Amino acid sequence: MVHERKLEGADDVMEMRVSGKVQDGNLIMYDKATDSEWLQETGEALSGEQKGARLTELDETKRTLNVRWVVWSKQHPDSQVLFCDHCETEHSKK
Repeated sequence: MVHERKLEGADDVMEMRVSGKVQDGNLIMYDKATDSEWLQETGEALSGEQKGARLTELDETKRTLNVRWVVWSKQHPDSQVLFCDHCETEHSKK
């Protein structure tokens, strides 16, 4: 899922960071300004000042779907890959 980084009606774009936490195989990120934690899958704030708020999912005209890493990395050479060994291990047990 890809979400807008600002809440509806807000002027400021949130700076999102990786928390290192995972819930049901989904990344939990946090916004630097309020330390609120956001679930990647739904865009819902799970805790903090923004708890209960929800980010707007970007429509298909504003996002790129199913791009191979070789193509993406050429267009965005500063990109980095997040890999969670724990998630991979847990997934393979199911």
